[in-house]
Amino acid sequence: NLYAVLEQHEKKKRFPEGISAKLAEKLLAHKDQAFFSKRLGTIVTNLDIPFTLENADWRTHLNPGELDRTLKDFGFFSLIKRLGELKIERPANDTVATVHEPVTDADGTLIAHDAKPYIRDLLVHRKGIPPLLFDTKVGAYLLKPGERTYDFEALLHEHNIPPDTNALHALRDKLARNMQEAEVMRIFEDIEMPLVKVLAQMELDGISVDTKILQRLRKKAEDQVADLEKKIYTLAGGQFNISSPQQLGRVLFEQLGLQGKVRRTSGGALSTAAPELEKLRDAHPIIDRIFEYREIQKLLTTYIEPFPDLIGHDMRIHTTYNQVGAATGRLASENPNLQNIPVKTDLGHEFRRAFIAPKGTQLVSLDYSQLELRIVAHIAEDKKMMAAFERGEDIHTRTAAQVFGVVPAKVTKEMRNQAKVLNFGIIYGMGSLGFARAAGVDRAQAKEFIDRYFEEFSGIAHYMEAMKNMAYQKGYVKTIFGRRRPLPDARSTMPQLRAQAERMAINHPVQGTEADLIKMAMVRIYDFLEHKGLRDRVRMLLQVHDELVFEIASDAVAVVVPQLTQIMESVYRLSVPLVVDAKAGNNWADMHPIP
Repeated sequence: NLYAVLEQHEKKKRFPEGISAKLAEKLLAHKDQAFFSKRLGTIVTNLDIPFTLENADWRTHLNPGELDRTLKDFGFFSLIKRLGELKIERPANDTVATVHEPVTDADGTLIAHDAKPYIRDLLVHRKGIPPLLFDTKVGAYLLKPGERTYDFEALLHEHNIPPDTNALHALRDKLARNMQEAEVMRIFEDIEMPLVKVLAQMELDGISVDTKILQRLRKKAEDQVADLEKKIYTLAGGQFNISSPQQLGRVLFEQLGLQGKVRRTSGGALSTAAPELEKLRDAHPIIDRIFEYREIQKLLTTYIEPFPDLIGHDMRIHTTYNQVGAATGRLASENPNLQNIPVKTDLGHEFRRAFIAPKGTQLVSLDYSQLELRIVAHIAEDKKMMAAFERGEDIHTRTAAQVFGVVPAKVTKEMRNQAKVLNFGIIYGMGSLGFARAAGVDRAQAKEFIDRYFEEFSGIAHYMEAMKNMAYQKGYVKTIFGRRRPLPDARSTMPQLRAQAERMAINHPVQGTEADLIKMAMVRIYDFLEHKGLRDRVRMLLQVHDELVFEIASDAVAVVVPQLTQIMESVYRLSVPLVVDAKAGNNWADMHPIP
């Protein structure tokens, strides 16, 4: 009927209300596609299908053996273990593989799947730790970083290993051969396996917490949330659930009529995610208040409120380090996450004040200075950037001086900030649009700045292209030490997937090498403390990105810190010097440089 009406009105160029001339033109030009789409989208309801409720009773007609095989084929191993909840008997001849108890080989190697809890138990009972370790979970992770899980039974199924008493040995042998072929055995043996006992000890030690500070901070955060709610309601003209994307979207885009190039969600609604709201910062003062509200609310609900229940009887927080959680090789802190505590806000800074040094000790922070950029300079072999680090210059000032063509003394704060944004943004594949938003310039200026940057630091431009090519040709990239990241999407025909893979290709050699170096430093420091008998006077407590936090006896700080600093700075020789900044204090927030 619609097409009949359109065709009648076509010659007069007058169309029914609600249909523009442009829309009518498209509908008429693609008539066949429109009807085909309608046919595809219409549910057929007149088929003769034999169906009865009795035959739909899955419990009566279920074949347990077929269900078991199907679930295995699709990798639903957690569901297999839950079949008992449905009172479904598994086939009599089928064995559910469980994580085997760790075993000791003839050569003294301890073989385990997820060895850290076992090592932690040995430390608690002051039993000796085997000199060699093979953790099949970590081995599987090195071969396929970024997987959602490294379930023991799933790995047996993947490698066609029967779930019997020899399964752990068989899996070890298979993974060892594969790691040799992938050239990641060095990382496994020299970095990841020695790190297991280090992480186990750090988890046991934990870090002291002042509960009184947490109580005061909770009250302060709750007051700030309440105050921000009032301000937001006033700006919005009424109350609503600020945490609801749907309600927030209605307030921003319908009631307040804010407009901008905001993306839509999969459901078609305008997005209220942080990157999209960032585009509206200048459109209305409510946006800044929403960002403040979210920041404080996150700190309150994620950290301040749950913390009292996480404090042990020893009045210390014991985080768990996930060694297989990030494809880049970075460690992840969990339950609670102590790596993502906001540090730029006042409340975040105050929250760190709750992490304290017990009487007679000090907290010491040893932090690699601009480690990512030093790695970039080394891998890219960029002469100008390497020279700046060799001379001990501020790299962001030097970058700004090169790009803007001025002497360092003439670099303004704004120039330095733009250079800093791009120096770090390059590592994550930042383009002109991302740089424009982050640096507060228009896209034309952003493109001009990036073009000049690559002219001055041509080594970095060559490095980026080389990594994209490597990902395309080999399907992976790797760190200085050989840690691989598979990137099959580098050959994707979908531009978005290919672009994402290319960003990962640029990022992984840098961020992965960064993770390797900090892990190597942790292992060296642990061995040093053991060798010197300093375990009772020096505790390595936290790893946060490029920073290690220690608890050190006050009278040992002056002697021990230079030794720890030297270990970190000499853990590997790059073409530019590694530099560590050392600070100490009575809590994690108020720290002062150690001369």
